[in-house]
Amino acid sequence: MDLTETNLSQTRTWPLIRWAVTVCVIAVTLFTLLYQIGSYPIPWYDEGSHLHVAKNYALHGVYADSSSEGYRPFGPAIGVGPTVMLPIAALFRLFGVGMVPARLLIVAYSLLTLFIVYIIAIRMVSWPYALMAVMLLLLTSSIRYQYYSRTVVGEVPGMFFFLLGLALWLHPRGRSVPALVCVGILIGLATITKNQYAFFILPGLLLCWIADLIWYKQRGWRYFVIPGVISGLAFGAWLFIVIIKLGQGSNFTDNLATLRTAGMGAFIVIDAQSIPRVLSLLTQTSLYGSLFIPALLYAVLTSLRRDEQGQQRGILALFLVISTGLFTISLGWDRYAFGPIVLSVFFVVLLINDLVNLVKADKFNLQQIIRTGKSPLSLAVAIVLVGWTFVALFVPLYGRIRDVTQLAHTDAYDVADWIKANVPESSLIETWEQELGVLTNNKIHYPPQLILAYTVAEEWQNGKPASEFYDFRDYVDPEYVIVGPFAVYTKIYSEDRLKDYEVVQTFGPYTIYHKRS
Repeated sequence: MDLTETNLSQTRTWPLIRWAVTVCVIAVTLFTLLYQIGSYPIPWYDEGSHLHVAKNYALHGVYADSSSEGYRPFGPAIGVGPTVMLPIAALFRLFGVGMVPARLLIVAYSLLTLFIVYIIAIRMVSWPYALMAVMLLLLTSSIRYQYYSRTVVGEVPGMFFFLLGLALWLHPRGRSVPALVCVGILIGLATITKNQYAFFILPGLLLCWIADLIWYKQRGWRYFVIPGVISGLAFGAWLFIVIIKLGQGSNFTDNLATLRTAGMGAFIVIDAQSIPRVLSLLTQTSLYGSLFIPALLYAVLTSLRRDEQGQQRGILALFLVISTGLFTISLGWDRYAFGPIVLSVFFVVLLINDLVNLVKADKFNLQQIIRTGKSPLSLAVAIVLVGWTFVALFVPLYGRIRDVTQLAHTDAYDVADWIKANVPESSLIETWEQELGVLTNNKIHYPPQLILAYTVAEEWQNGKPASEFYDFRDYVDPEYVIVGPFAVYTKIYSEDRLKDYEVVQTFGPYTIYHKRS
């Protein structure tokens, strides 16, 4: 076979390889995001609290949380924005209230997010590394991307809008005024979808402009001011709506004070004492095979060039540095790391690409190495890359498939079925398991939203026990009390307060108490 025939064969084979690998990645992605979507993960507190808002809006036209005493402002109504709540409410109207329709929306957001990751990465490197970026993001367990892609929270939808805005912003056609307006709208949607993102996105836009003025001198003020002003106004307008419209009648000062406490989970809580825990998470082998910190340094160093490519990397690097810095001084929850870890995946694949090019440039001959006993640097790099690939891709892949294929728990559904069969809808239930408010239509009283702030302080900031601030008997006289996973975790229902109740049924971590006659 001559050189011409060899090149022709490679030309035909390479597209087939690309097609086959892409199909495999798509198949793995769809399987890990859709298999047992209703059962894994088990319906839980945060998800239920968010879905209360969508359920109330779908059934009653009220955008608010609720309890037996009526509607409640703030809390989960701001933890996840209207870009998630309103589509889920529409699905509830069409298909009825349930976990599966709501979760399928989050899966759709996740698939779109992975597609945008692929688009941005393929512009920066090439298709094999773009597919690697998708798989690394899907398989990493440090931020549980797969988990947050299958449950109703705002991390994935917010990142979709932000990355879509970035993809347009970094594109050559993204410099026109209409395109910059679209960028501002998309980034603004990211800030109202997940409020925590606003705390690194909005300062990041300002710092990107300052960097252009001082260092890059490439793009001009319109490129930064238009998206910055529009996204800032969008976030400010949403906060105004939350404080005034969703505050339900109180004055601005009182609403703002309640928002800071009852909605604290929707914002970043600063706690410098968590730095050791944060650093431990960022250096785990489950996080891109321990490449996060090297990728962070690589991002900074390779963005110093004063050209078009250097500034593109610099924009991503600034958002990465700011979001990492905020996470470092936060409470150290893995969801706070979602932004920086997603952004870092681009620099991980860029770093891997440079290492592969190093191996290609310094080809080694195994026979000569064995004969002479001398091994070039490229051999060592190749061995490291093979080992890293195993640690960062194949081991996590096994873990994610195992997660979704193991026997799914149905405890929450079993409790809901028992309630439907045994408890009249007029009977009052006391519980802190928010998911039961989605799975049933019973009259349920939940602890006030302010109690959540006390539980966070107790668990993460050495605060007083939350049970000292809440006794359900001061609020209601329920016929049933259901103590589930979140109540056990927070220890909100002490045994002495349940002495008038007897256990009538248990389902896994759920214990159902009935008041003695």
